[in-house]
Amino acid sequence: MARRQKPTTTATNSRSMNDVAPPSLPQPDRQNTNGRHGTIAARAHALYEERGYRHGYDLQDWFDAEREMLTQAPLS
Repeated sequence: MARRQKPTTTATNSRSMNDVAPPSLPQPDRQNTNGRHGTIAARAHALYEERGYRHGYDLQDWFDAEREMLTQAPLS
């Protein structure tokens, strides 16, 4: 039975994919993201209150709150 030979490494192919640094991605602005999340959550809860605390509309409230926030004119 013939044995497979081990592949030889050369200077050009000795680096593995793990040796290459991943490209850096821009980091999100955590403070802005957390503030936006809190604003949406507060508005979604207000919509829940306005409906008389009826359950089953949590996603609709969240999406409505997001849409309201995104369609507001930016403060200059």
